[in-house]
Amino acid sequence: MLRIAAASWFSLALLAQAPVPPAPAPTAATPELPALGAPAPLPDGAPPHLTLVERDGLRTHAYWLADDARQGRYTGSKAQQATAKYVADHFQKLGLKPLGDKKGFLQTFPLNRVWLDPVTSLQFGTTKVTGNFAVLPAGRDDKVSLSGKFAFCGGGRGDEVKGDLKGKIAVVALTKAPRGGGAAADVGAVNLYRDIARKLAGAGASAAVVCLLDNDSSLANTLNYHALLPDHAALSRSAAERGQALSVPLFLIPATTSAALLAHLHLDGTGAGTPDEKATGKLQITVKSDDKGSSSNIVAVLEGKGRKQEAVVFSAHHDHVGQRLDGDSFNGADDNASGTAGLLEIAEAFAKGGDRPERSIVFLSVSGEELGLWGSAWFADHPTWPLDKIVADVNIDMIGRATEASGKTVIGVTPSNSHGKYSTMVREAHRLADLLGMTFTSGDQYYERSDHFNFAKKGVPVVFFCDGEHPDYHQVTDHADKLDYPKMEQVARLAFWTGWQVANGKDKPKDLGPQNGW
Repeated sequence: MLRIAAASWFSLALLAQAPVPPAPAPTAATPELPALGAPAPLPDGAPPHLTLVERDGLRTHAYWLADDARQGRYTGSKAQQATAKYVADHFQKLGLKPLGDKKGFLQTFPLNRVWLDPVTSLQFGTTKVTGNFAVLPAGRDDKVSLSGKFAFCGGGRGDEVKGDLKGKIAVVALTKAPRGGGAAADVGAVNLYRDIARKLAGAGASAAVVCLLDNDSSLANTLNYHALLPDHAALSRSAAERGQALSVPLFLIPATTSAALLAHLHLDGTGAGTPDEKATGKLQITVKSDDKGSSSNIVAVLEGKGRKQEAVVFSAHHDHVGQRLDGDSFNGADDNASGTAGLLEIAEAFAKGGDRPERSIVFLSVSGEELGLWGSAWFADHPTWPLDKIVADVNIDMIGRATEASGKTVIGVTPSNSHGKYSTMVREAHRLADLLGMTFTSGDQYYERSDHFNFAKKGVPVVFFCDGEHPDYHQVTDHADKLDYPKMEQVARLAFWTGWQVANGKDKPKDLGPQNGW
């Protein structure tokens, strides 16, 4: 689900440059995984297709999507492209018709990009750092090449920045992260980096190396949103979308590399000691920018029967936020391997479960959601199915966790009964949820934060199922073994059944406005 960023140097999101490697085929749940038990029985009146939306299949997909090998599925990265291929291959195996560009499953959309040239690196002693680092740039076309002495500047504050740093490689060691968590810690980290860069620039530095001594702090996590990393460019939808830049570029390294650099300077792991003023190295930073970036959605359709010119869209985003600078992946198991797994199971149920519905079903797996709902915005503006023939969007994003607000049988829904866009579709979803043993809680705080919103803005009735935020939200701890697969099964079944009712209904969904009850 879209994260509301507190600040940025560049509007984020990326490009496809290298050939896409083949997506490994999904494998059965490995023997060491605990048994999930039999799928829940279907309530009376449920379409038989629901038997194909089941927990083992959901787990197989979620484990593949949230594996470390996916490297956090950052928009436009090689790993995200491989994920897109995995989804497209699944749709093809089901016999669905492609609905993307040029009679294929992929619908591409253009992006501006700012990225690191592979020459960007740090060298000291016998060590050359060419991966697991981040750069906070000063501009879209930075080019810095420094060879010579390191100048240790402590924590980069006050009188720790001494002398003339011109021509030297400034080094800063950060031992403490800003207080607080979430957005507050992000703001603190952003401001700290900006202040350090300004101080170093004032002393004549043209670039600096920042040693992070704690990989788990906000100082590291915030870089995933605000920095450039290998195969993790800053993306924007137009060249005009540009945030604030630093006074000088900062080259940031994780704890293990930091310890090695500090040892090279004859300092201990905290940066304490008397630095070796003769220690040397080489720092190269080359930042490039152009308008040749792109990313893609995957679109497929199952044609309906009597009213096949009209369609119900099922949507979920498959991208996430990439890797931390130490190489640890933001696996995004709940956000949104869970929803993507649900979409794949729903597609299988429609394709293989029996009778087709009256209306057609469009399956839309989007990227760019985490960067501003870009993929769904592109589809809404460039629909491959006539927009005036789309009668509803059923969107699933984060459906795999039981939180304090969303227990094992509770799911957040928007628009809720207190929302102006509450509709007959949501009212029917509530009735079906009761049959499945589930209850609703308001998810209206997320009405503008996932892909359904781009359909809602076009006047298409929407329903969004989401379990809400939890301590692992957008953290490297969002792993597939923490998902509640029986709950995912019920929510995915609810999404299927809701769309099934719309696809077979005589009337299109209608707005009801705020109501006293669901």
